[in-house]
Amino acid sequence: MRRSRFICLVSIILFGTAPLSAQDTSPEDEIVVIGKGEAEAVRDLAENITRKSRIDKPISRFQSPVCVKVNGMPMDMAAMVEERIRQNVERVGAKVGKPDCAINALVAFVNDAPDLLTHLRAEEPWLFNDMLEHEFALLADEKDGVRAWHTQMLRDKDGREIPIQKIKLPRYGRDVFMRNLRSYDSSRRLIPISMELTGAVVLFDLARIESKTFRQLADYATLRILALSGSENVSAESQSIPSITTLFDDPGSTPSALSTFDEAYLTALYGAPYYAMSGSLQNATLRRYRSAKGQDLDR
Repeated sequence: MRRSRFICLVSIILFGTAPLSAQDTSPEDEIVVIGKGEAEAVRDLAENITRKSRIDKPISRFQSPVCVKVNGMPMDMAAMVEERIRQNVERVGAKVGKPDCAINALVAFVNDAPDLLTHLRAEEPWLFNDMLEHEFALLADEKDGVRAWHTQMLRDKDGREIPIQKIKLPRYGRDVFMRNLRSYDSSRRLIPISMELTGAVVLFDLARIESKTFRQLADYATLRILALSGSENVSAESQSIPSITTLFDDPGSTPSALSTFDEAYLTALYGAPYYAMSGSLQNATLRRYRSAKGQDLDR
């Protein structure tokens, strides 16, 4: 998404959002479950929350610094959530924007997130131009009070925009426009392209955030900003690995912050090579998880 359009999106969403009142921010102790099959559980959860990369395309992530804006709550509370997100972004290995950066990640607390998404799809269809139909269906069908999506762009392996070149086809009496990839990789097996997340939007439904702390909301937003992830395949009842992804499924069993798994997942994502596919995150996350736990889990 171009910078000017993302700023336009910010103004569209921020108009009419109701401020969030104060709430208790005291942390809760994280419950860590260790047992047989934990390695498999880690792999399964990494697979379940990852939205698959497109055919022949590597997994998407931010290459430019993440510049976050929080709206829909009092300024001091918004500043606290923004700072927490920035700390998370830096800790997992992504780049953090400077204070005067241009916004490319918006977190908004709104009266009806699903309804706002429907309205934006009808009135501002350009917001979803690079989203495939099945990707929008996943977004619309999320079971909780959150709607999160990204815009993304094809880049070369060094993160540079691939220029579009006009090619004349006299035989067919017309011209075509194609991307001219000028970057090459020494290995013929690797396509020298990357997918960059250029914008992220996380809409929290005000009616669904009761009993959740600012830290939990900030950490949940962090995961949804940094990764093409979803909660539609996550259930607190069916998993033994604590994760912030269950925040709107079973708040009582959700950790108070990003769990060991969550940080392992995000550090694996932002430590992966440019050509990594979504399927590679399962084992990469497990390696990070094992390292954080300091133990050799069952294989």
